[in-house]
Amino acid sequence: MRIGILTDYQLKKVKINKVIGNYHLFADSVYLGTANSADIIDLVFVSSGKMNVQFKGGKYSSIKKLMILSSFEEQAIQFTGTTPFFNGRSYEGDFEILALKSTIRIVNLVDLETYLEGVIESESGVSQQYDYYKVQAIVSRTYAKKNERKHATDGFQLCDRVHCQVYHHKRSNNLQIDSAVSHTRGQILCALQGDYAPTYFSANCGGQTCAPEQVWNERINGLHSFIDTFCIYTKQANWKKYIPISDWVSFFVSTYNFPIDDSASVQLLYDFRQEERQAFYLHPGYGIPLRDVREKFKLNSTFFDAKKEGDTMVLVGRGFGHGVGLCQEGAMKMARIGYSFDQILGFYFPDALISQLICK
Repeated sequence: MRIGILTDYQLKKVKINKVIGNYHLFADSVYLGTANSADIIDLVFVSSGKMNVQFKGGKYSSIKKLMILSSFEEQAIQFTGTTPFFNGRSYEGDFEILALKSTIRIVNLVDLETYLEGVIESESGVSQQYDYYKVQAIVSRTYAKKNERKHATDGFQLCDRVHCQVYHHKRSNNLQIDSAVSHTRGQILCALQGDYAPTYFSANCGGQTCAPEQVWNERINGLHSFIDTFCIYTKQANWKKYIPISDWVSFFVSTYNFPIDDSASVQLLYDFRQEERQAFYLHPGYGIPLRDVREKFKLNSTFFDAKKEGDTMVLVGRGFGHGVGLCQEGAMKMARIGYSFDQILGFYFPDALISQLICK
């Protein structure tokens, strides 16, 4: 797999300050030597297509591409950001580092199963049930295979951010995660039609999963909205947000020409309830998608009620994330009370079958 890492940052200066094992460095096909635990490598963006590399006392200028290749499996290196700053992140595998127009791009070349171990730990943490890790392994493997060309125009397959799958570091040798990936090796979800099943997931659905068309204006076979009571007492099930009335009104008027002079419409603007998930604020006739409201005010989800209290709008919400597909906290709860990984997958993806790596 080609995974774009550290993609949250416009990288100008990066330091490789921890090497586990031995790595061979090639700068524009010229061999620079072998890095080990005693070495530090500095990368500095210079201009479009050019970066400087400092390694073992040597300074190499105007490098376009640096390849860092491991000698053996299970070796890793740590990247630390200088400009901008970020704490060290370690990854296994090989690395392709390019100077682009305005940033340094780092691509992690890593085996799919090793990548999944890092994803599962980044997405789920290290204290979940074994069957939950199996669920996340199958879901994440399916997602990776189904979307392996998502970032093709960027020079890699998937990135490390939420809109792909979170991949913030290598595995930390958590035995349950490693075992879950190993024991489900090659297993994916196939749709009844024979292709890869759509395996979207979010942190918490708030008690009802969301239909894809409410988020992306697109019906997706195999994904439906349904009640999920497994997640309603978990840590991200409920939230509140307070928004000044002036900000609230300004958004609806400036963006959607909301009829603020109409007294009946104004009263509706200040009082909104969702018994079940909806796609639009108030009514479809106003043309205000809830996903836009969520984005504007940085809400945890679109599943909320809103009411005016004085000069403040109080939003009382449920869930965290888009709510489509697997609810992670719901699946975690199911695993804790004894459901098996295949039962959990059957609950969230009833129109899919567990299969081996290639669907028909």
